[in-house]
Amino acid sequence: MNTIAQLNSHSENTSVTRSSSLHYSAPHKQIQIIDTPADRFCTEIVADALKIASTGKRVLIVQLLKGGIRQGHDRVINLAQNLDWIRCNLIRNISISDLNDLELHNFEQLWKHVRGVARSSEYSIMILDDLSLAIELGLISIEAATNLLTKLPEDLEIILTGTNPHAAIVELAA
Repeated sequence: MNTIAQLNSHSENTSVTRSSSLHYSAPHKQIQIIDTPADRFCTEIVADALKIASTGKRVLIVQLLKGGIRQGHDRVINLAQNLDWIRCNLIRNISISDLNDLELHNFEQLWKHVRGVARSSEYSIMILDDLSLAIELGLISIEAATNLLTKLPEDLEIILTGTNPHAAIVELAA
């Protein structure tokens, strides 16, 4: 990973930290960014999420552009106690914005689910993978993304992973 930010919970000061030469966000911020290698979700992120989940905090990992047969917003996979994972209900990963109608519908359903979860108090931490790439591909507008990130409940922390974070999102996390 090129960049790793500090993961902090709002209560009980639980944190998992790795050093980095570049931080996009300050400690105790609600939005944090981790710049990861292209097309690779790092095992360190899952390991850190598992450590946080072991403290009793509910964690959700959402891989926006990764597909999987019989996956989707309505098929949450429980990786461990307090750690859930969802992907888009697609037979392929999304790397271009040329989606057929069913793929676009499934992506939109996942994004709708993400927005609903972000408004709820179901999770303490949500890890969103490839939000900036989804913006770049035109699947999510920057307005929709910043709207989500500026209206978070106080008890929800968002960790954004992926490459080349969008400048507007970096500004929100600063």
